[in-house]
Amino acid sequence: MARPDSGYMVDRSGTPGRNRRWLPWTGVGAALGALVWTAIPWLRRATLGTRPYVGTVFDVGSLGGWLLMAGGLVGFRLAYGDRYGRLGRASVGTTAVGMSLVALLYVRSVLAFVRAGLRPVPATGEDPAGLVLTWAFLLGFGLILAGTGGLGLALRRVDGGLTLTTGLLVLAAVLPAVAVGLRFGAVLPLPVGRLLVGTNVAFVPLGAAWVALGYRVWEEYRR
Repeated sequence: MARPDSGYMVDRSGTPGRNRRWLPWTGVGAALGALVWTAIPWLRRATLGTRPYVGTVFDVGSLGGWLLMAGGLVGFRLAYGDRYGRLGRASVGTTAVGMSLVALLYVRSVLAFVRAGLRPVPATGEDPAGLVLTWAFLLGFGLILAGTGGLGLALRRVDGGLTLTTGLLVLAAVLPAVAVGLRFGAVLPLPVGRLLVGTNVAFVPLGAAWVALGYRVWEEYRR
């Protein structure tokens, strides 16, 4: 029979319906994808240094991790249906649009890597599309962070209070905004500012939040 409140189909024995058995694995995939996506910039920095590249093999890994994270968002939407209300629906949509924009940026880097014969493509000179890409990056992650924070608040209503997952989702939205604001306000020490600009440390909370969200999706389907 069906659970109308979650949109998740189960059979009479309470086990997942055949057409939905893959859904718990969207949560597992989201958690693994988040770990990969969070770790890859550090591996790239250790391997290739700080020189900018248009495309490398690491972008392939980032795209794969990112798509797994996006799959977790689909699983989350199907798991909770309308239980998280308008805020939850709006947050899922906002996050989905942001993730789509960022995915296109990763696809562009992967295509550059493939066209170069699977060799790293260093960034040379001015990229005519540089300004557009920068704004797409800022808009994409701005939407993702806003949506992630909204998901945390919406889940808090479902849970009836603060949980680890809801706390991480809200922090994932707040901490990067605060860090970037302090960086551009010249409040942070110079080494810390360079760390924020040169690595993805500001997005580590987002990766942690997505690991928790993935586990939450898996747990919801396995009940």
